Amino acid sequence: MKSTYASIAYYILKGFAAFVRAVPEGVALWIGRRIGDCAYLSVKNRRKSYKNLRLAFGGKKTPEEIRGILKRFYHAYGMNIVELSWLPRVASRGFAEYVTVDGREHLDEAIKRGRGVIFLSMHSGNWELASLVGSMCGYPYNMVANDMSHLHKLADLINELRQCGGARIINPGLGGRDIIKCLRRNEIVTLVVDQGGKEGMVVPFFGRESSMSTGAIRLALKYDVSIVMVDICRMGNSQRHRLTARLFDPVKTGDTERDVQENLACLAAHYERWLAEHPHEYIWLYKTWKYSRIRQVVVLDDGRTGHLRQSESTAQLLEQVLVRKGYVPKRVTIPIQYRSGFYAALYSFLAGGGFLSGRYSIDVLKWFLERSCYNKVFSVTPDFVISTGSKAAPLNFILSRENMAKSIAILRPGSVPMREFSLLVMPRHDFTPGQAVPDNVVVTQVAPNLIGKDYLEENVRGLLHRYSHLKMNLKNRLGFLVGGDTRGVILSPQQVRVIVHQLKDVAAQFNLDIIVTTSRRTSPEVEQVLFSEFRDYERCALLIIANNSNVPEAVGGILGLSSVVVVSGDSISMVSEAACSGKKVVAFPVDGPQRKPVENKYTSFVDDMASNGYIACAQTKSVGAVVSAVLKNKLPTRPVNDNAVISAALEKMIQ
Repeated sequence: MKSTYASIAYYILKGFAAFVRAVPEGVALWIGRRIGDCAYLSVKNRRKSYKNLRLAFGGKKTPEEIRGILKRFYHAYGMNIVELSWLPRVASRGFAEYVTVDGREHLDEAIKRGRGVIFLSMHSGNWELASLVGSMCGYPYNMVANDMSHLHKLADLINELRQCGGARIINPGLGGRDIIKCLRRNEIVTLVVDQGGKEGMVVPFFGRESSMSTGAIRLALKYDVSIVMVDICRMGNSQRHRLTARLFDPVKTGDTERDVQENLACLAAHYERWLAEHPHEYIWLYKTWKYSRIRQVVVLDDGRTGHLRQSESTAQLLEQVLVRKGYVPKRVTIPIQYRSGFYAALYSFLAGGGFLSGRYSIDVLKWFLERSCYNKVFSVTPDFVISTGSKAAPLNFILSRENMAKSIAILRPGSVPMREFSLLVMPRHDFTPGQAVPDNVVVTQVAPNLIGKDYLEENVRGLLHRYSHLKMNLKNRLGFLVGGDTRGVILSPQQVRVIVHQLKDVAAQFNLDIIVTTSRRTSPEVEQVLFSEFRDYERCALLIIANNSNVPEAVGGILGLSSVVVVSGDSISMVSEAACSGKKVVAFPVDGPQRKPVENKYTSFVDDMASNGYIACAQTKSVGAVVSAVLKNKLPTRPVNDNAVISAALEKMIQ
């Protein structure tokens, strides 16, 4: 801080301190709560505190309870600021008027041991007052505090207040030797265990890894120093506090690093129990879990299998990047369940228009989501949120915003502006020619998918295990992936029948077996055509009707077992998966509602893929001829692999 600004702040703080010492204590504390209200208005800090509270209590307390804790935290924070000015008054009157001490005998016992005492606390409650109590207990007392020389005169004022009870200030960076000297003189040294930073050691704290300072434990293990754990909390909204002191005897096995880890974990558990009794006293503004290796990845499932596969594919790539960077990813998938289609549309409109981006907008979700879904959404505290499609994008936007998480959306996000996401993965077909590509957008050839060598092999094993007769047949196979009706296109029984007859001719010509799966969108009429055509057909080795049999490995297994794959063009996800499989792929466009060819995003996608040589495209009456040409290598195709470009974008986003 520049000296001019520091001087101004010095005189403001000094004048404020004089004012709050002059007014009645009740009035001063009321002013402190109003200071807390002003601090509460800082959106960035409030969200950080809110996220930390949800990390600690998301699965244990209701949204209303967490909001109440947050409000009380800011009030306590403001009152602590006011009480900093009172320290000279406390010193002159004696701490007994302000603080009730529970466990003074533990401090006395530690001093009797004659090897020095570490007064160990967390950043909870009015720790400045706790230090003052320590310095007024009749023993030499040393307060370890960060160097604030950059604050100039302001630092002098703060240290003057801290020393009014007789404490000596030691800077941790410059005074390591002083700390040891003080302990050897059997004096008290105050340290904090939380906020270990990069040099700390991670241990469980409220269910997640948190970096804790190792200094106190290392000193205790090396020099046999006594540790007294300290906790201070306010009694209601009054000026009275309760300070609890407990002697902590560390475990010593001779394995130093293991002992540090186990003792730190034990200390963290002790403080966690104390803080659970008065959670509003802890300073939730800190990045308490910044150095945790755990990174939670939340995948939002809108109920469409293709969309879920795209999200899972991106999540898989993200997890690989996180592992390379030394993190431990934990994935949670949440099926989105709106109360009705009306509430889904209304929520999309409100979120996209920015009406739900204010404070606690996540709590508003209870009006739109099914209760079980809302409870699941509120219980997670993601570092990354992934969704596919316009239905899930608004929830992604709100959930990531409320948790200060990275948001990753796939395909056009509907009503939510593209700029609101950390990363947007969009296939080429989602862009109009000449459209500018924003910096947060990565353009891919196809929709992200799970297809890869390992995935195909795993699904082939699963399919062969489920249908063991496939192991006995060594013929080459023709895969047929059948979709169904979707917006703007209808897969008719007549179209399917024409294609099936052609595939039978190809199978006979090239001595192929046919393996078929439908999708959940396939109509009963199309299912009936497939059943009647393939039921007694000797070259049909497998027919899966998805609406009758849940076979998760159907698509992956068929892609892995087939030499050539024919796929209906109504599903961008299914065509994308086939194109990434490394197999020869023929796609046919699906007719419009009038049973006639149409131009839409599905046909444009198939045409674009064919023009770039990734697949072969065939009209309904020419499917057989195109498949024959592909099998004779007269019409070559090449596989798609977008994983490298997506992984590079994820790497850049995480930096």
